[in-house]
Amino acid sequence: MKKVLFRSILLLLCSIACGYLFLVIVFCIPQNRIFVNLANSVSVLERDSKEEMIFGYPSSRLDVFTDGAMLNATLHTNDESVFKRAAACYQYLYDDLDREQAFITYFEPREPDDVMSYPRYWHGILVALKPAFLFFNYSDIRVINCLGQIAVVCFTVYAFVRKRLNRYIPAVFIMYLFLMPFTLPLSIQYSSVFYIGFVSLTLLIWNYDLLKEDNRVIYLFLMTGILTSYFDLLTYPVFTLGVPLTGYVLIRSGEDRHNISCYEKWTGLIACGVAWFAGYAGMWAGKILVSIPFFGMGSITDAFDNIGKRSVTGAAGEGITYMDALNANLFMYKNGLFKNSLIDYTVVVIITLLYSVLIKKSKFNRSDAFCFMCIMVIPFAWYLVTAEHAHVHAFMTYRNMAVSVFAYCVMIVNLIGDKATDDTVDVDV
Repeated sequence: MKKVLFRSILLLLCSIACGYLFLVIVFCIPQNRIFVNLANSVSVLERDSKEEMIFGYPSSRLDVFTDGAMLNATLHTNDESVFKRAAACYQYLYDDLDREQAFITYFEPREPDDVMSYPRYWHGILVALKPAFLFFNYSDIRVINCLGQIAVVCFTVYAFVRKRLNRYIPAVFIMYLFLMPFTLPLSIQYSSVFYIGFVSLTLLIWNYDLLKEDNRVIYLFLMTGILTSYFDLLTYPVFTLGVPLTGYVLIRSGEDRHNISCYEKWTGLIACGVAWFAGYAGMWAGKILVSIPFFGMGSITDAFDNIGKRSVTGAAGEGITYMDALNANLFMYKNGLFKNSLIDYTVVVIITLLYSVLIKKSKFNRSDAFCFMCIMVIPFAWYLVTAEHAHVHAFMTYRNMAVSVFAYCVMIVNLIGDKATDDTVDVDV
């Protein structure tokens, strides 16, 4: 454990240093071509709205506000050192205008009313956006994002096939449905967490034999938390915890179930969760520390003020209850498509379960059910802690519940028994 702890701290510190260095490098890129492609993106944001993209589906709303803020941060430049700009992630401000409107207004052209720094987030997405806007505009990036997400889902499915976990593939697609894949790639804000969560799950399933040696699984979850903190702006971050955690329980239930005790199973699960939170919180704290030389202790004050505002404490001050936050997120799944998909899936699995247990005499596997149930609770615990944020930003935070959906869908299939998991080995496809 001392070795794991030392390596984890070293990995976190290296990630903080590399994350800051990458931002410094992209802030050195000349703005000329970036400016042109950003100007060609204005018409896209002018057409977008905060309304539902698919009428009647509140879950299909785009986050044009945050995407506008990201483009604004990509656009901003001044004569300060790249080291301060990388820590500040400045944005142009206009009185009484939202972030996307501020981005549009800059090209009218009209002088900004002010500039704001945003040191409490890494804004690691700029590491991708600044080079991308050298060659593409916002519409191009959306198309590339669509293709990229399809490719990632295909690789995830292939990893499941490779490990002969075919019966869990429908669970992957249902979880994907609950992310609203029709609009997911159209907002850059929504996409970072998707990639981190799916890639982490794929790596875990694909390389479990390698990762389980020398506690490498711990480092995977640590890096997943680090990357989430680096790229995400508090959208649905526990997706990157719950989805690979479900995959971890699943793959262990197939490959290691005869070799590990209940104690080892639970300590492994808890260790992975702790590693993720250590990576997430440690990387976030790293950004605050990086910004202190440029903005003083105000960075810490601002960070803790926002933690208080977005938490259950801030919710209580605004008269928002936990049930208000939960109902706001559940409302996003009000459509029958989501409910019926889960019902139909459950009916098919139950029929298969009864057939396997009664006809094929498979064993009823309950050993990991409680692990999956604990993972299902993660989004609801997150809403409790971040009640104000979950209520105000339910249009994006509802995607956290895809974790519960995935854990549930995997759990009920996992109940079917040993016959489908005895041969969980690599295959050539």
